[in-house]
Amino acid sequence: MEFRLTEITRKTTWLAASLALASALAGCQAPASEDAGASSESQLVAANGLTMVNGLTMTNGLTMTNGLSGNGLSGNGLSGNGLMSQALVVNPLPTAVTSSTYLMNSAQGRDTLAYLIRCALPAGHSITRTDQNGASYTFAGSIGLTPEWENGTCGGDCQRWLSACLLAHVNTAGVHVPIWIVGQNNYLGWGQSPAYPNQEGTFFGNIFTTNEAGHTDAYYCEGPGFDKSVVDGRIGSNQVGAPYRDMFASGYCHINGCLASESMTKNVADGYKVCVMGDGAMTTWNQLLTVWRQNVALNSSGQVIAGTTADGRTVKFDFEGDANGWSSGNTQMTLSSAIDVGGQTGSHALKVTYNSGSSTLRLQSATTLSIAAGSKVTFYLYLASDSKLTSITPWVRKNGSSESKKAISVANLLKGSWNAVNISVPSGVTANQVGVDFSTGGAFSAFVDSVSF
Repeated sequence: MEFRLTEITRKTTWLAASLALASALAGCQAPASEDAGASSESQLVAANGLTMVNGLTMTNGLTMTNGLSGNGLSGNGLSGNGLMSQALVVNPLPTAVTSSTYLMNSAQGRDTLAYLIRCALPAGHSITRTDQNGASYTFAGSIGLTPEWENGTCGGDCQRWLSACLLAHVNTAGVHVPIWIVGQNNYLGWGQSPAYPNQEGTFFGNIFTTNEAGHTDAYYCEGPGFDKSVVDGRIGSNQVGAPYRDMFASGYCHINGCLASESMTKNVADGYKVCVMGDGAMTTWNQLLTVWRQNVALNSSGQVIAGTTADGRTVKFDFEGDANGWSSGNTQMTLSSAIDVGGQTGSHALKVTYNSGSSTLRLQSATTLSIAAGSKVTFYLYLASDSKLTSITPWVRKNGSSESKKAISVANLLKGSWNAVNISVPSGVTANQVGVDFSTGGAFSAFVDSVSF
């Protein structure tokens, strides 16, 4: 059965299975497909408060929801979860999954299996199996990255696609987070959605086996759309014994040379198709999934927490309706609250427009702030893809007029997309003003939003 991309783009799914594998779910409900009758897409949308994605016939991204609680993966790999059984990958799915396997005989195993099959098989396909007690469970397909596994084996490419899919959906926080996934898989494809404006990260590897160094190839690299702590916290890579690794010096996919897709949206690559990372024999990975998401915090019920970014920080300036008291000393640089590229935690951002020659221009808040020593100030910046900007310098002004700055080359940012940039207030002082300096070779437009500290 041919899986049509135009069908996949019109649906949202609730992929809330557990890669926790060895630990109980914490705050995530079991996947809807783990019962005798899989729920329809419309039922899942109604139950989980997600809206349908319509009018994306030219876009091949797929809206998912991650919700995998607890990493549950020891430093030695995935032994005990059932994924490393060779009988699983050398047989077709309908015969590989039996009532005697770990995957069928524990709640965590069935969660993993439900999620694995949703990644592997297309919508409309499913398998039904019984556990050791005779209870029947139906596991429904959805994404369909590896439909060949339904009637054949799951070879290296198949294992790597499924690994990327599983890794992309790990969520140790136990909160379901809607995400937009793209990749060069023929059954998924490329594209961006304005509803998911921030590139979070890219995931790849092979969690069905251990490598020559005795490690699990469970890799990721950061996107520029969030502070690094967002991906690390979501997948639990900062937890003791977690197998997930970002081995890039900068942490970022685009800085450390991952090969971007030829497919672009508004001159911005939709994702990455090759990354080089690892400590085993295989270090070049071609089966990658890039995740985009919204910069909002959600509570345990999946509701948006107003005025809070994805990493739980309270927004101090959201620029909804006006410039929130920010100004520029250059009369040739204009500021306005605008909806041109949307907002982060709202619908507006502060639009900065400059129409003259080479210069360095300052954007600044009022001087009435009180930011404690050691506080991290985060700015979200969107730089037009055709801008002549050369560097961005976030800064904080300490009481007494001295400043702390951090220059960032535009070459290390993703133009045409949102970027999170940070600066910290030095120890022993209180900051009373924050801002950004723009160095440019000519006219540019940029947007600033959701400044938090």
